[in-house]
Amino acid sequence: MDTLRKISMLAVVKLGIPEAELPQTVAKEVEMLGERISSEWTGIFSGCELYDRIKIDWSGGEWRFTPLIRTVYRSRWSTPHTLPAIKIKAGRTNDLGYPGGNLFLLPGRKIWIDDYEIGVEDRKVIFYGACSSTKIGTRTQLKATLSLSGDGNLLVMESKLFVENGLIQEDDEVEVQHWVRDTL
Repeated sequence: MDTLRKISMLAVVKLGIPEAELPQTVAKEVEMLGERISSEWTGIFSGCELYDRIKIDWSGGEWRFTPLIRTVYRSRWSTPHTLPAIKIKAGRTNDLGYPGGNLFLLPGRKIWIDDYEIGVEDRKVIFYGACSSTKIGTRTQLKATLSLSGDGNLLVMESKLFVENGLIQEDDEVEVQHWVRDTL
């Protein structure tokens, strides 16, 4: 079980509260925790089905997922270019639209993320929200988990859909994808 101190620090980091507003001793610990999260989670990963690679950044309580794609031009691969970043900030509903559906392995669906939880020790980030449902015409609850391997080189995205009573919809499968950190 996490201590109150650790839970409080994670909340401060997640909400992006400026260090200047914190007591000096707490500010240093929060800064170190933020740097740890950033160093472990920031990077470029390949293996995404809809993109060539994806760049993940974390800073000031905001996640930025930037799809990197290449196109074929005259039988040659072009220089990778980026699509607009998908941003998730704590403390508000983030309307990610269809790009969020692609990110969270649910192409063709709109995504809204309401909150996220960072598990520093177990190296997981859990995103909570909803997605548009093609089956029942309303929003369906979403829980998406990013898990980082012990060596930090493998990232697993897992998305689950839930109905109101908390059960996984029978018609939907749990979507899982493995992304590998680029070493370039």
